[in-house]
Amino acid sequence: MKNTHFIGIAGAGMSALAQLARWAGGEVSGSDRSFDLGENAGLRGCLEGEGIRIYPQDGSGIGPAAAAVSSAAVESDIPDLAAAGEKGIPVLGRGEYLLRLSRGKRSLAVAGTNGKSTTTALLAWMLEAGGLDPGCAVGAALRSGWRGWGNARRGGSDIFCFEADESDGFLDRYRPLYGAVTNITPDHFSLERLRETFARFAASCREVLAVNNDCPECRALPSGPARRVTFAVNSPADLRPRGVRIERNSSFFRLSGVDFHLPLPGLHNLYNCLAAVSLALPAGLSLDAAARAVENFPGLKRRLEVIFDSPELTVIDDYSHNPAKIAAALAAARGYGSHLTVIYRPHGYGPLKRFRRELAEAFSAGLRPGDRIFLLPVFYAGGTAGADFGSSEFSAGLRTPAEVRVLPDFPAVLENLPPGRGVFLVMGARDPGLPRLARRIASELGG
Repeated sequence: MKNTHFIGIAGAGMSALAQLARWAGGEVSGSDRSFDLGENAGLRGCLEGEGIRIYPQDGSGIGPAAAAVSSAAVESDIPDLAAAGEKGIPVLGRGEYLLRLSRGKRSLAVAGTNGKSTTTALLAWMLEAGGLDPGCAVGAALRSGWRGWGNARRGGSDIFCFEADESDGFLDRYRPLYGAVTNITPDHFSLERLRETFARFAASCREVLAVNNDCPECRALPSGPARRVTFAVNSPADLRPRGVRIERNSSFFRLSGVDFHLPLPGLHNLYNCLAAVSLALPAGLSLDAAARAVENFPGLKRRLEVIFDSPELTVIDDYSHNPAKIAAALAAARGYGSHLTVIYRPHGYGPLKRFRRELAEAFSAGLRPGDRIFLLPVFYAGGTAGADFGSSEFSAGLRTPAEVRVLPDFPAVLENLPPGRGVFLVMGARDPGLPRLARRIASELGG
C-alpha cells in the first residue's frame, strides 16, 4: 500500500508494520502523542532513519496519505482521525492491516495472553538462522540483530511470522497456516470472552495448531481442520523437555535427544521456546537447527532485560503488567537474589480496577519478607476510564510481608532507593520513562 500514514506509530506493533510498509517501497509517515511530548527519541530517530516521515498528531500528516492505519490505543476524536474523515481517507485498524500483510503467505501466527512477543521473535530467529528467510512482525524489539528498531523483518521468502493480538478483534480472521496458543489467562478481557476468542482462532488454523498442554484452557480448545501439536513441561505432550534446568541467566533442556541452551531465565521463557519450536518444525526447520539458533537469541527489550548485573546488584527492566506476567517476572527475578525491590507502575485505570484481586494475589504470592514494592501512579494513556481506583487504593488490598510504599513519581523512587545490594525489578507497560528509570537506578547504585 502506497502513501500510508500510521497513527500511533510509536506503539511496538504499529512501528513494526510501518517499517514493513517502508521496506516494501511505500511512502510512509506517522504521528504519535509521545513524539509530540518529546518522548521515545530513539524510536523516532530510527524510524526517520528508515525514511519514515514523522508529523505532529495535529492532522497535518494526513494530507499526502492515500490510507491511514490507526492503533486501537488512540482516541476516536484525535485530529488525525478527524482529518482522515474530512478528506475521505480510509482508515484501517492495526489488525486489518496485518491481515492484509499475511494474505498469500505461509503465515505462522502466535496467539495467547502471555509470551507472544518472545515466542514470535524466537520463531523468526530460528527460521532465519535455518536459512528460511522469514518476514515477521513482533510486538517488542530484539536487543540486537535485526534492521531498524528490531521488531520487524522483511524477509525474502513467503513465510511470515506474526504476533496475533486478541485485542485487535481480528484473531479469528487471520486463518494462519500454522498457529500457536501460548496460554490463556485474564488480560484484556474476561476469561469467558477469551475462551470464545481463542476457540475461534484455534478453529481457524488451517494445517497446524500448537497448544500448551500444561494450560487447562488451551487443552480445551478445539482443533478444527488443523493437526494438533502439543507442548508441555509437566503434562504428556508431543514436545516435552527432559533434564530441565533453570539458572540465573539461562534455561537448559533436552528435546528428543537434542540439547537446548536458551540464554533467557525463567520457566515462562522455556514455554515460549517450546511454542516457537512447535511451529518451526512443521515450517521445515530441523530440531538440531532450532537448538543451534536458540543459543544465540539476544532476547527482547523490556522482557526481563538485565540492565546491570554484578554479584551485589542486579537491575532488571520488564514489561509485565497483567497477573500472569507479573508472577512469572517475580519468579524469574528471584533467581538473581534473595531480596527484591520491585518498582511497579500499573497500566491503565480500567485494567487495574478490573484485575485488582488477581494482581494483588500475584504480588502477595511472589513477594517475601525483606522485599519491597514501590507503587507509582497509574500510567494513563488516555481514554474514558475513571480514575477512581489508583495505586493508593490498590496498595490497600495487598496482603504481603513485603514493605509497600506508594510514591508520587520517579524522583521519589530514586530518593527512596535502599543501599545498592539486591535485585531491582522495574515493571510496567508502555511508559517510555520506565526503561530510563531502570538505567538511572543502575547508574545510581551500580556506578
